[in-house]
Amino acid sequence: MRKALVLVAALIVVFVAGWLIDDKILGGDIPRNVSIGGVEIGGSSIDDATARLEQAGFAQREVQLTWSGLSVTRTAEDLGVSVAYHDALAQAADRGGLISQPFSWFGSLFSSTSHDVEYELDADVLASYFGVGDDAVFPLDFGRPTIELVDGAFVEVDAQSVSTVDAETLQQAVLAAASDENAEAEIEVPVAGETAVDRGADEIIAKATEMTEGGIQVRLKGQFEIISIPETAVRSWIRFGGTRENPTIELDAELVQSTIETLYIGIEEKGEDAQFRISITGEVLIVGGAPGSVCCDPAIVDAIHEALVDGEELVEVWPIEDPDAHGVAWAESLGVTELIGEFTTYYKPGQTRVTNIHRISELTQGALIHPEETFSINEYVGRRTRDNGFVDAGVISNGVFETSVGGGISQYATTLFNAAFFAGLDFGEYQSHSIYISRYPYGREATVSFRHPDLQIVNTTPYTVLLWPTVTADSITVSLYSTRYVTGEQTGQTEGREGASCTRVETERTRTYEDGRVEVDYVTARYRPEGVACNGTSTRSTTTTSTSVPPSTSLP
Repeated sequence: MRKALVLVAALIVVFVAGWLIDDKILGGDIPRNVSIGGVEIGGSSIDDATARLEQAGFAQREVQLTWSGLSVTRTAEDLGVSVAYHDALAQAADRGGLISQPFSWFGSLFSSTSHDVEYELDADVLASYFGVGDDAVFPLDFGRPTIELVDGAFVEVDAQSVSTVDAETLQQAVLAAASDENAEAEIEVPVAGETAVDRGADEIIAKATEMTEGGIQVRLKGQFEIISIPETAVRSWIRFGGTRENPTIELDAELVQSTIETLYIGIEEKGEDAQFRISITGEVLIVGGAPGSVCCDPAIVDAIHEALVDGEELVEVWPIEDPDAHGVAWAESLGVTELIGEFTTYYKPGQTRVTNIHRISELTQGALIHPEETFSINEYVGRRTRDNGFVDAGVISNGVFETSVGGGISQYATTLFNAAFFAGLDFGEYQSHSIYISRYPYGREATVSFRHPDLQIVNTTPYTVLLWPTVTADSITVSLYSTRYVTGEQTGQTEGREGASCTRVETERTRTYEDGRVEVDYVTARYRPEGVACNGTSTRSTTTTSTSVPPSTSLP
């Protein structure tokens, strides 16, 4: 009996000693064989257990949402799911009373204890996926409403509806997908029904209707007559803009302006452009330039809009100077102040070709070439016809002297070409006569015919160039006026054979700019014998006979 008692006592001592050593001395805050949500934390401290649980990523399972043709994949945490394990951790660390602790410890040696984590969902986070604007994954915004005038009333013509989300069912599905590995992780967002989208159309329609009700009255400044514009007309001016959050009511400025101009069309007095004249001493004069008066100031659009917003019934409109009329100030701004280039060529008085030279000089006197513009003889003058004052005279056609309406104006072209050459201007299209004519500078001349060849002068200066041809009984002078920016001079000339019969002449020009820059460029000419092509073949007609024009006959 005594031995039995000793044995029992020894076992109790061993039991208690084992408990004290393993659980109290060597053990952690949490007993052996304890897990939370499947994460083993037995024998660890609270801090270590917390770290293990945080690393477990309970809410990191990926969930796919599909709705309205869009599909996104996010973690459960992204969708608002969070995991609470602190209660489970407290339960796991609870050993009970001192008497029961040894027995609990002993039981843990042969069995395990598991505690569950708690999954929670922030409904606002999940709802944020379905909203208005660019931040929403599943946008519900259909933009601002389209409002039109129908039978005199403003109407929303594109009312929209949208499927509404069954929020409660969706929340349950997301929680299930996050907490249960066996649950479906691909969720078709449940729909509760359809609802109309309120895009603020009613409010903006009410405001526009109130603004335009009864129309508006206008009166021209300085007059007593009042003109009523009905509300249907005023409503036709309304244009809706802005965004759904900040809608705007504007006026169609062009339509308002045209309406007011139609009401007061009789008051218009077109202005006149200022013109340039060159005195006999070569001084640049500016003459004319009447401002005129037209209806109405574009600011009237804002004035009418303000009146409609403020509920005013009468608006005063006012005329302005003709915006299409260029007055003295405009002319002065062009920089046409001095002679920048001039050239003179001579002809025998009384020839029929002289009539054409005088006529084209008359038509182009006063032409302006603005900066970056190109002056084209053919575009500016058009086809030379008898109705336009031109007569028959000599021309060169395909290397043969003939007669045609407008013959002789190539002398005008050559004179203009040289004036532009020395003024330092650029050239677009140009072509020399095919046969050299001794009254022109060798290699430095041009011919024209409609539509080609053409002579084009390009103004690459910052100032406008005034074209001013003048004629006498035996000469034509083309003068160019502007602000001196560059000058040109001939600094060289070379020629060479081209083909079997032609001569190619290359004339060097040195241009000196007012800022000291110097540039070199070249103009070219190509000459051939009368009636012979560059390859040596004849260009004369096989059915008619042509003879060289005698020196005294009218030439181009």
